[in-house]
Amino acid sequence: MVMTSRFWTGLLYWCGALCSVQLSHADVVMTGTRVIFPAETQQKTLQFSNNSNLSFLVQVWLDKGNIDSTPETADAPFSVNPQVFRVNSNTGQMARLTYIGDDKLPKDRESIFYLNFKQIPAMDKKMIDENRLVLLVKNRLKVFYRPNTIVGKVQDLPQELNFNISNNQQGSWLEIQNPTGYYANLTRATVKIGPKEIKTKSISMIAPKSSEKWLLEQNISAPDQAKVTVRLVNDYGAYIHYDIKAQK
Repeated sequence: MVMTSRFWTGLLYWCGALCSVQLSHADVVMTGTRVIFPAETQQKTLQFSNNSNLSFLVQVWLDKGNIDSTPETADAPFSVNPQVFRVNSNTGQMARLTYIGDDKLPKDRESIFYLNFKQIPAMDKKMIDENRLVLLVKNRLKVFYRPNTIVGKVQDLPQELNFNISNNQQGSWLEIQNPTGYYANLTRATVKIGPKEIKTKSISMIAPKSSEKWLLEQNISAPDQAKVTVRLVNDYGAYIHYDIKAQK
């Protein structure tokens, strides 16, 4: 991506020299809130849409988890074609995502990467003469590389999760185990004892065949009576609530 990143850097420098008074917001969006990349496929089509009255220039790159990544430091084993493109007003643009890595990724679980795309308004002579301020807008989405050799179905993941509650000097902790080969993208976890509902102080995604542990907002004196409900994001970006079972 070196060639396109040099072009982008030069373009941003040119735009920055024209800055003064107007802000830009996100107008180009990508279809879907995540990308599921089946390992047996060669390519995945990404669809971008621009519903505004302005044209935009867009650049796409992927990384392994560095939130501060740039096109120069992109390190994920994927290529995007085209990497830089223009999306005219009220139109769309497709890009092809291709896996270019080796066969060393795990076959029994998903691997996660992150897709980034930046956009800036395409400036015409009138906009330049008006001396406007242009700000980049960056979007970041998860990319799940999914082998077809994973045991079990992704839709069965919630039924496979289980929990354990423990106490120490800091308070009560909720631990959730994910024995599957899929990422459990949790956005909320609630412990219920009788009429009382207690949330975790934080929440995070649980990697395949691993567990996460979070401190609860209140102490629990009878963990054996607890029921746990989690909210997950599925492949389509929808929120779904599930009751999960206690660890045996």
